[in-house]
Amino acid sequence: MRARLCELYILGQSLLIAQFLAPGFIANAQTEASTLRGRDVAQRACAGCHAMNGAQGGSIQGIEVPSFNAIAGRNWSAERLQAFTMTPHRPMPATPLPLSEVRDLVDYIQSLR
Repeated sequence: MRARLCELYILGQSLLIAQFLAPGFIANAQTEASTLRGRDVAQRACAGCHAMNGAQGGSIQGIEVPSFNAIAGRNWSAERLQAFTMTPHRPMPATPLPLSEVRDLVDYIQSLR
């Protein structure tokens, strides 16, 4: 009886550890895929103003437009990047992106750090 209880305890502990480790592996795979999707979103929806590939950002209406590398260098949290991206601000036009694309874009920006 005692041996069986020990087996169940060890099994329970193993499952508990696996529960916490597995999401990390899945999240890394999703992050790599979302980073690639985010780069595509950046090229399609943002590269007209925001420089990619380490190039210097330009200016629009007299306001400096940062490159993606410069944005990444701000070290903002994912939540702050997401909120900033979804909130129109001068001179950035309102760019209606689905939330999934905004999250992918944020993953791309964070990958540049």
